[in-house]
Amino acid sequence: MSEQEIRDMRELDELAEKAGGFVAPFGDNGTHYDYRKISQYCKEKGIDPIDLTIREMSRFIVQPA
Repeated sequence: MSEQEIRDMRELDELAEKAGGFVAPFGDNGTHYDYRKISQYCKEKGIDPIDLTIREMSRFIVQPA
């Protein structure tokens, strides 16, 4: 995901949260991330999502049901 895509998703997530829902982005490679948790984690840590390490990102992978 590019830095701009992450920023766009964050903005959409914040708008969706105000409307009572949330955005669930899916990577092009089939990997699904819980963006709401990524956004919350980044806000708590005071970091930009683009600065997350691969190890940190792996914590937010959504496993298929």
